[in-house]
Amino acid sequence: MDTNEYELSKLATEYGIKYIYDTEDALLENPEIDAVYIASPVSFHKDQAIKTLKAGKHLLLEKPLGLDVAESEEIRAYVNKTELKAGAAMVMRHHDGHRKIKDLIQSGKLGNIVSSRAQLTCWFPDLPGNWRQIKSQSGGGSLMDMGIHCIDLLQFLLNDSVESVCGYISTKEFSYEVEDSASILFKMKKGTVCYVDSYFNIPDAAAKCLLEIYGTKGSIIAGGTIGQDGGGEIKLTISDQSGGYESMQQRNEEILNTKLEYDKKNIYAKQIESFSDCILCDLQPDTTIEEAHEEMLIIEAMYKAASQGITVRCD
Repeated sequence: MDTNEYELSKLATEYGIKYIYDTEDALLENPEIDAVYIASPVSFHKDQAIKTLKAGKHLLLEKPLGLDVAESEEIRAYVNKTELKAGAAMVMRHHDGHRKIKDLIQSGKLGNIVSSRAQLTCWFPDLPGNWRQIKSQSGGGSLMDMGIHCIDLLQFLLNDSVESVCGYISTKEFSYEVEDSASILFKMKKGTVCYVDSYFNIPDAAAKCLLEIYGTKGSIIAGGTIGQDGGGEIKLTISDQSGGYESMQQRNEEILNTKLEYDKKNIYAKQIESFSDCILCDLQPDTTIEEAHEEMLIIEAMYKAASQGITVRCD
């Protein structure tokens, strides 16, 4: 469904799509449709999500759930009234490399995780009329659009939740009303300190979109896995330093270059397959609406912390 009939007809021809619609109501009236994936501008999420559930369709909703916590809570409350499957599209969870990293962390091979970082940045200059640069349509800028992926990913990998946050959020380079720069520091309930940087003002070629996990027995450094194509490279270091302190702090380059192999399948395809399995096999969505709502609360705390220059607890 789209209001642009020309683009719809092109897509229908290219992919052999049986049905196309220019209104939500017409789509939702089709009894052959079991589930709806909402990937519209954020300002439409709340109304479209509730309308989808009222029509008896399963729901996969793009992040963020709504423009603010109030909208997110409305969606959450309605989901809790239904027996339908409802999930949030946190696509980074579907990267096979991230799944393998999670398994390594949970196995204890990295020891106690003490520090983590997730970076998602891009070049996003002033584009008049672009909904992502208008707060009333997007809810926020680089933190709301990209940083939320990093927060969700770190909570997923560490099997933990955010306890307190602080940071800096501003618009440094461009003239639009949402932030183009966000540097956030937060502490997990199990003690891990995490850093998320999400920027709209770093050239695409310069942005490495790094994921770094440091533990008492090793580390994982991933480049390019936080992205849209399921690719990237992951380097694993396992180091037993039980022998004690070494003043020279020598680093073995051979173990630093151990690469982790994984399936580089498109993460959006995997997300759709997973949600289909959720419906067909009566499984829980990979990211529940409840989890996505909690992340909206975290985002709200981060905006508050940055605007007031304080640390905000998230419990």
